[in-house]
Amino acid sequence: MQHLINICQTFSEKWAFKFSPTKSNVLRYSKKNKNVTSNLTLYDDIIPLVTSAKHVGILLNCKFRSMDQTLNACRVLRSTALSVLNSGIHPSILNPLTCSKIILQICYSKALYGCELWNNLTQTELTMLERSHRFVCKIIQGLPKRTRSDKCTSLLGWFSVESIINRCKLGRLCRLKSSALPKRRMISRLMEFKHKCVPEQLGFIPDIYKAAEKYNITDYIVNFANTGSFPSKKLWSVIVNQNINASEETWWSYRISCDNDFYMFRHIHSAIKPHKAWTIAKQFPELRVSAKYVIDLCSIVRYEDEHLLCDKCGKFFLNIVEHLLVSCDFIQDKRDDLWQDIININPIQFSVFMDSLSAHEFTTTILSCNTSYKLENEELTFFL
Repeated sequence: MQHLINICQTFSEKWAFKFSPTKSNVLRYSKKNKNVTSNLTLYDDIIPLVTSAKHVGILLNCKFRSMDQTLNACRVLRSTALSVLNSGIHPSILNPLTCSKIILQICYSKALYGCELWNNLTQTELTMLERSHRFVCKIIQGLPKRTRSDKCTSLLGWFSVESIINRCKLGRLCRLKSSALPKRRMISRLMEFKHKCVPEQLGFIPDIYKAAEKYNITDYIVNFANTGSFPSKKLWSVIVNQNINASEETWWSYRISCDNDFYMFRHIHSAIKPHKAWTIAKQFPELRVSAKYVIDLCSIVRYEDEHLLCDKCGKFFLNIVEHLLVSCDFIQDKRDDLWQDIININPIQFSVFMDSLSAHEFTTTILSCNTSYKLENEELTFFL
């Protein structure tokens, strides 16, 4: 190593420039805790030995630990998101779909910079990133902190932050020419991983293979290792996006199907995509406040474990939203206005259809901003 440093020093002296020894660092990569000293010199000055250093914006740790990097990413994500929202890009002013697009482009690009090279993230680190991700999702929609995470992210159409990181890793795979040095190094590491030349291989390749296994696309990597052929950039991007989206949808559906708190929500919002209330409010900005009210109801709607007593009308209920929309006598006037609006939607058979629905079906139809009854475009817009 000292010989290589001397070559750099000689080159700098030849071309009349200098490296800075104080700005240079030595990292000794090892999982073992050993007290070592640096005897490497540059211009007769000892290069300091450090445990971590930042290289092209990525924090490197000599113990292969990434906790500091993860903590920094969480801080950056939260702080930049709050800063952007406080600057005027706020859900009370702009549609949350517009806010989310700006946040994703500005804040996530900064917080997850270099995430393609992150590897060996622990479950604790992923949980920390997910919490920051959900925090941002909630403040964009103006939802309380204790809102169920699977509700708030799906209402905005957001996938997990792990899928965002894996999308970055897999999406840029094998794009360089075969003659490029990074590509050749990657192929070398891939062959080592395939033939198990290293007992415990760490780094980019094992992480890529693990992500490929999760999204069922290992066949492409195995085929690349065996034959050298790989899908085109456009086709590979489609494959990665489709498989990641399908996997995220499957796991999300499984989670909400196993939790009784989501019994009504899964009938209201059955996929990870922006809720119709947000898309309608984007088309008709004057309905943004009403859309926000619908989203708030969607985030809290649930069936109670036992009957509760309404202190306004004296009736028992299991679902407060369903009770208000269907049976509470205290707001009968408001409900009459709602039905008058429904009756005004042509054809008249639509109001008959709505009246024939059960209390549960009527509530889910209203909160989902969607109906199975076929309406013309103008009437459907009026209903929404």
